[in-house]
Amino acid sequence: LLYDDFSGDAVSSDRWHIPTWVSPTDGTVVGLTQFRFTQNSPLPAAVDGNAIIAVETYNPTSVSFYGTDLRSNQSFELGTGIHVTVRARMNTATPGIVGGIFLYALKPGSTTLHDEIDFELLTTMPHSAQTNVYSNEKLGTGNVQYVPYASGSITDYHTYEIKWLPNQVTWFIDGHLVRTETRHVPAGPMTFHLNIWVPDPGWSAAHDPNIKPATSADANRVFSMSVDSVHIQSI
Repeated sequence: LLYDDFSGDAVSSDRWHIPTWVSPTDGTVVGLTQFRFTQNSPLPAAVDGNAIIAVETYNPTSVSFYGTDLRSNQSFELGTGIHVTVRARMNTATPGIVGGIFLYALKPGSTTLHDEIDFELLTTMPHSAQTNVYSNEKLGTGNVQYVPYASGSITDYHTYEIKWLPNQVTWFIDGHLVRTETRHVPAGPMTFHLNIWVPDPGWSAAHDPNIKPATSADANRVFSMSVDSVHIQSI
């Protein structure tokens, strides 16, 4: 359904897009972060076969962080099952940053009810990954489980897998089953996202008060997640 090894010098618009800004409540602001949007930003660079998903401490449009939410052009129907495989690493251990690898969709007509299946890489917890799932549920805490790495940390390359079936969701890291969920199983179509952002104090497990937006371009710092490949297929 989707395969990308990011072999060019930029992410392909044939497969991916970033959000288009519509209004202050359209989801382009999350936590302390304004996501780049199509009106003033290109798609992310690809370097040495990796998509570079970046967040900057300086935002030229406001006093906030300037993040990236890369979204698949294609929406994925559950059918008999969907298998997502991503090889990625966080390039920073600076606390207070989140890298996301996830399927997501708002329910039609709602701004809070949604489906989602995710891995989130929290630099405040470098030796485990957060898994979460929502099935027609409100935005918020969700159904979280933290899963440890058998070796390494979020700054090492790992292979992250999600198997989404009609009756269960399973998560794998480096081929090892780390979680099975049968109670909260999304049913609707979802798009695939890669993002990086800085949360606010409302997410205490991920927030760090020592990281702050820069007020000038000269003080800008760039943090990133490298994504080596994405493979999404039917089961």
